[in-house]
Amino acid sequence: MKLTTSTIIAVLVLSCTAAFGQATVKLGFLSHDKKTQYCDFEQLTVEKSTVVTGVHLIAPGGLCFGNNGVLAGVVADIPASSHLTVTGTVATFADNTYDQQQGYMGACGCAEMYVSRLRPSTAAEKKAGVFGWALYTNFGGTAAIQNFGFTTKQLGNNGANQANTFDLKFN
Repeated sequence: MKLTTSTIIAVLVLSCTAAFGQATVKLGFLSHDKKTQYCDFEQLTVEKSTVVTGVHLIAPGGLCFGNNGVLAGVVADIPASSHLTVTGTVATFADNTYDQQQGYMGACGCAEMYVSRLRPSTAAEKKAGVFGWALYTNFGGTAAIQNFGFTTKQLGNNGANQANTFDLKFN
């Protein structure tokens, strides 16, 4: 069997595509009170099971305002023994949304970091209080948890834009 140049190139392209496998997921934020669905949501792309990139999106309308932010981070496995708010296989990423929105009184120069599961929280997790996301903020050297809750398929808070989310699977 004789291989042509185009066949070899096609095989190389397919091999590289599989090697650089990526998956994208969109998740909304439900508050820890299990009632408040926030107007923002995340669109994460995980490349090669380790690198996280994406956009923190703000659904327009109502009290929701501001600019979308960009994010970058990594996938991590946070053990339950850490006693952190969100544990397991998560995306950890920095986000510039607050500065994009100019904060409440201008850009703060603060750092925000999210820890988020890569799938929607299940009904059992919600009932048991197993959280799916947490937001940490560092204002001038003092870092603290700012908010936390459950990840959802609902994007934004108008209830009309359901996402097709899935468990991430890589090549």
